[in-house]
Amino acid sequence: MKNTILILILFASSIFVNGQSFNGFALYNAQGSNTTYLIDENQNIAHTWDMNTECNYTVALKENGNLVRGTKGNTSVFSNGNIAAGAGIVQEIAPDGSIVWSFDYADNDHVSHHDLTLVGDNVLLTAYEKKTSTELNAAGFNNASSDKWPTHFVELEPDGNGGANIVWEWHIWDHMCQDTDPNGPNYSSNISDNPELIDINMIQGGGGPGGGNSGDWFHVNGVDYNEDLDQIVFSSRFASEIYIIDHSTTTAESSSHSGGNSGMGGDILYRW
Repeated sequence: MKNTILILILFASSIFVNGQSFNGFALYNAQGSNTTYLIDENQNIAHTWDMNTECNYTVALKENGNLVRGTKGNTSVFSNGNIAAGAGIVQEIAPDGSIVWSFDYADNDHVSHHDLTLVGDNVLLTAYEKKTSTELNAAGFNNASSDKWPTHFVELEPDGNGGANIVWEWHIWDHMCQDTDPNGPNYSSNISDNPELIDINMIQGGGGPGGGNSGDWFHVNGVDYNEDLDQIVFSSRFASEIYIIDHSTTTAESSSHSGGNSGMGGDILYRW
């Protein structure tokens, strides 16, 4: 199990998609490849998983020896434009290459992308959700003229029947503030007085260097889980910040500002 928080910043020029290292072994999937490798400290191949579709970004190894990976699904239902490290499907794969379970997370409103991490036997996905310019402007965004894709996390629990169920969610959209409209939601006359919330106008663009469509707002590309603290850490490339949130909440509490071990619901506990 992971006892420390590890954040990896991966550049577009990296030869690896993502991986893990433990007990002298390393797990990785080459960018654009269908094959995942488990190698020892001498770079000898201990095991491979050869699949029919490429890994989108991340692979992880469960304690039972099964592989968990994101893979390319029908992301065009969410956007016809480029989706950086777009996935839409997560799978658990047995050592013999058989699919233990698979879960689709791509439709008109949301799509999984980039990183995933293990929460015990469950899997936490990083995902986009779509907000229209009308929704953005109503929430205090300055003159939005197109859709934006705020980050959310979805925790999946295998159902034992080849699929999985969503058992927990957290949405960055629920934890924003703004100082443009005193009559609007989550108004703060001084943004710095609310470090537990994210200024909806802190990133006006989207689709920055290495990004995808202009809707790619925060570009969260790294997430990890601390079991001892029951907390989640994630990083936003476009915000240039690292955040920690409480995972001990219910989904209802995670959308609020109270509850959980922290008493802060889904608000930001720490940020750098």
